[in-house]
Amino acid sequence: MFKRAFKVVLRPVVKNNFVLLPESYYKVVSTYDNGCLQLQYEARTHYVSWAPEGSSKDNEIAINARVAKEIGLNENDFVKCTLVVDVPILRNVFLTPVSKKDWEIIELSSEHISDSVLEQTRIVNSNQILIVWVNKSIQVALTVDRLKPNLTYGRIDHTTQLIISPDVISSNSNGATENILRSKTASNVPNGDQRGVFEQGLSKSSTSKQFKNNQNIAKSSRHDKMERLKKDLCREASKFVEFRVISGSWSDDTQISDVFVNDINWPPNMDPMLIYCLRTMEDREYYVRINLITAGEFLTTIHPTIEITANLMKLLELKELEKVVLKPKPMVVNFVEKIELFANKKTHYKVVENAFKRFVKEKTEETPLLLNQNEVVRLEDDLVVTVGILPEHFHYCAVDSQFLKESKIYAADVVRNVDDILCVKPPVETPIFSKDVIKLRDFDLKVEDLISELRRNLCLDSTNSVLRQANILLTGSSGAGKTVLVERILNELVRKPYFCHFEIFNCTRSKGRKAESVQKDLRTVFTTCIQKAPSIVVLENLDVLAHVSGDQATQDNEYFNRIADVVHQLVVQYTTSHPIAVIATANEVHSLNKRVYSPRGRHLFQTIVNLPGLERQDREVVLKELCSHIETDKLDFERYALLTEGYNKGDLVQFIERAIFYAYRLSKTRPVLSNEHLKKSLENTNSYCLRGIESHQTTDHTSDVGDSCDENNVHGLESVTSVLEEVLMWPSRYPKIFNESPLRNQAGVLLYGPPGTGKTFLVSKLAKKWNLRTISVKGPELLAKYIGQSEENVRNLFNRARSAKPCLLFFDEFDSLAPKRGHDSTGVTDRVVNQLLTELDGVEGLQGVTVIAATSRPELLDPALLRSGRIDRLVECTLPDFSARVAIFEALSTTLALDESVDFSYFAERSENYTGADIQSVLTSANMIAVKEALEKFGQEKIPDRILIKQTHLLEAFNSTRPSLSKSDVERYQKTYARFTNKEKSSRDFVSKRATLA
Repeated sequence: MFKRAFKVVLRPVVKNNFVLLPESYYKVVSTYDNGCLQLQYEARTHYVSWAPEGSSKDNEIAINARVAKEIGLNENDFVKCTLVVDVPILRNVFLTPVSKKDWEIIELSSEHISDSVLEQTRIVNSNQILIVWVNKSIQVALTVDRLKPNLTYGRIDHTTQLIISPDVISSNSNGATENILRSKTASNVPNGDQRGVFEQGLSKSSTSKQFKNNQNIAKSSRHDKMERLKKDLCREASKFVEFRVISGSWSDDTQISDVFVNDINWPPNMDPMLIYCLRTMEDREYYVRINLITAGEFLTTIHPTIEITANLMKLLELKELEKVVLKPKPMVVNFVEKIELFANKKTHYKVVENAFKRFVKEKTEETPLLLNQNEVVRLEDDLVVTVGILPEHFHYCAVDSQFLKESKIYAADVVRNVDDILCVKPPVETPIFSKDVIKLRDFDLKVEDLISELRRNLCLDSTNSVLRQANILLTGSSGAGKTVLVERILNELVRKPYFCHFEIFNCTRSKGRKAESVQKDLRTVFTTCIQKAPSIVVLENLDVLAHVSGDQATQDNEYFNRIADVVHQLVVQYTTSHPIAVIATANEVHSLNKRVYSPRGRHLFQTIVNLPGLERQDREVVLKELCSHIETDKLDFERYALLTEGYNKGDLVQFIERAIFYAYRLSKTRPVLSNEHLKKSLENTNSYCLRGIESHQTTDHTSDVGDSCDENNVHGLESVTSVLEEVLMWPSRYPKIFNESPLRNQAGVLLYGPPGTGKTFLVSKLAKKWNLRTISVKGPELLAKYIGQSEENVRNLFNRARSAKPCLLFFDEFDSLAPKRGHDSTGVTDRVVNQLLTELDGVEGLQGVTVIAATSRPELLDPALLRSGRIDRLVECTLPDFSARVAIFEALSTTLALDESVDFSYFAERSENYTGADIQSVLTSANMIAVKEALEKFGQEKIPDRILIKQTHLLEAFNSTRPSLSKSDVERYQKTYARFTNKEKSSRDFVSKRATLA
């Protein structure tokens, strides 16, 4: 697989066992993280790995000269490279030093040898000579005796054990010793009776003698001492533990090198009395002393946390919640010749030296004092020194009173300023986000439930120790409180005792960017979260970036699908096996791409929470809280909570802020918020908070929302008005009766009748009369050419009506939107009908929303829409009778100047089958005839302001006007309505007739 031939180039500067590949070939093979290269040359086969650097030419591979010599390669030799995709991991690698000199170097560098092997080698071959560089100039050669499992080659990682046997030592050792160096994996080797370094005296002579005995350990008491050495080396090289870092303060009774760990989280097989090397992810090291604290100060979780001083964090360039590794150092070798002290201010050397000696004696009564190279030590309140250890290559030492007698303490004349370290203070524990939020009971319960779920699934407390996916999807309209809910969750979990890390990714800012760029940014976010886990990733407005796509193969749909695939892949990859939770926000579930959210199959989000609109009591609480910081004048919160029906939290904030603005305009020194300010603000905010909704609610305190008297009644439709009053007004007038009813209230009315009978006019009139919020929709407005768009328009329409409840949703020309299914070749109206059925009688119901549909062709509607529980109240709008026609003539002519000779009953008798629209046409024509006559009589300059309409004008207009419905049309409509209402038996083939929109 991916075979290529290359010429070998030797590079002495390469200090590892990797090969350097041309950039073109490296791009091909670099995606296979677990792969290796098979080199074939002169009937030999050898397996190697590659390094990120590239060689200079496309036909060359570079390799270290010593490594090439050991595997039998020379300069300019040709090799054939073949990619091996998946290389197994080795459990054990048994090694033997090639020479006695190699073994001596290994003994002296035992603490670094395993790290060097892992850094310089990835692929190991059986029976090869493995070269390991201890530093730039010293290298050792090891023979690979055998591999476990028994393979010819394999891959090593941090779980592999490297076992080195000193078989080449002279006969006085008899080959009986064994030095086990394990890689960075925890070991359960018991402590035995070996005492830690802090339990012994630390004199220069004793430690030097101990080090020499370790070199010649085979000469006396070989068996016992080698067992002890084996345990020491095992503890030193094979045990480490990873902690998250939080910052603490540097108190007077502690050192900068003191760290604090929960005693329960401390591994039982590791001795806290030892010195530990604290290593950051960037390989910066500092030697520290462990202080075990009680479990009450840190919460016991599977994510152990370590507290170090903020000063040390600055020295090591550490950030909060980054990972560090603690590795034990069981043997301390003190070859310190001198300790130099650099004071932070000009001080006599004797004062500095004496202060340091007093400090050491006070701190070493129980355990020796640990000092790092260039460590800052606070001797007194105003005297701070920087410790220099000579020889300089020593990174640390341990001192006590005995050490002071045998080593030289020297106070240098040089002043070293350490204010940049001393002035560092730990961050004050304050909320990440503002805690000034309004408490709502239902909202608070949602916050508590989600926090408990995250604590449990991320193992943030002791109740659970098994990681589970804890991805959460929050849905709700803009301003519903999704961001506030997320901020409250983060405020709770990022602080003590959970110390969660979080990253916020705003999807809106990435809209329109390439999928590769989005993937790169998201991968960076998740990688940071892994380093500081447990973590929470917030994907704000995910539906903007991973929007739902249609079935058409358009460029936009392909883009949304690619983005959704990227999001799904990364979330699954990083949350399945890591303590990372994702919280995504969206306006609604259906706006998400099906590759991110699917109602079936495996779910990316385990918890979906929808934030509904505010109830009246909640709005009243919010209004009171928003007005609590300003002086008010008898505000009627209850009334404005009713008038702001459909407002969410964000809308209420804008409403009150604008009212406060009006109050400040009147008085900048002492503004007082009054009902007049609220009234004026409400008129303004209704225009954009309820956009697309006709709001006929009044803010007048003297008006009654439930008033049903109006002098401008719709004549001829009094019975229809009574039915609509029952459906629309009774539930609000008698809430106790309807709330206690076990049955669902009627929420759908169908108005049908010939064209021009006033169906649309009636609904508009009643909406103003009863102060109702109304959303008017012409049927074809919701239909779109793209697949899925029409159904989304229907969903958005009903969601908008629910957000503005109580609301009247009026469908005009309903037959064009919801005809009978099965007769549409494109299937658009069939899917729209299905969506309407779901919205009208779904699980959520239509609480607070009343649907009124108007049509002149009810027989064309799909019968399922008219089933009980949906649009089940059928009301016919008939043609006006004689008395109704007289009333219509009188009502429509109230603004006209009529002569005493006008007799509307004359025209009412002769206007049978006339609709209200026809009667209005007669009056309009009569007015135009009268104006034309006045212009001819008086001229344009002397025409009077009011023109009198006489009986002759009406008669002329009536004779020239034809009714919109002929007698045959009326009869046809009557027969159709009779069949529709089952008042007349339908013909045998009526059901099978094809429905049309004609």
